[in-house]
Amino acid sequence: MLLNLKNILAAIALLVLLGGTTTFAQSLPPLTAQEKADLQQHQHYAFLAKEERHIKGAWETYQQLKNSGVPVRQFEVVAIGNAVKNITAEQELGRFIQEKSDGAFSIMICQIALDRHHINKQNLPKAAGVVSNGYIRLYQLQAKNYLLIQP
Repeated sequence: MLLNLKNILAAIALLVLLGGTTTFAQSLPPLTAQEKADLQQHQHYAFLAKEERHIKGAWETYQQLKNSGVPVRQFEVVAIGNAVKNITAEQELGRFIQEKSDGAFSIMICQIALDRHHINKQNLPKAAGVVSNGYIRLYQLQAKNYLLIQP
């Protein structure tokens, strides 16, 4: 019985460790030669985030590009809808944004989503910017020839 309990506790600890702290960036493969060649002419990327997981997925994509030697001048994530629910500076997502924003990787948050979730922009991480409308921001970035992903 004690051995089974030890095994169960060890399995739970492993699941918590793997599920809570690992990132895909560590296991993502480098880009192929063709992928790199196709992206050499673009240095500006935009990513629409509708959920918290999209923000983290965008960061992992940014890391994969950088780690593969693709030049990235700007990688902007535009957070709308439910993506902003847990985005205050005190929450884990806010700390993630503050830690990962490095000048090239940035987060812009939709004011409409903030209003709908009753979040004061004063409570956001300092690294995050605010735009009046996330969709309008995406139109701006498209007009500037950013490559855009909308999950």
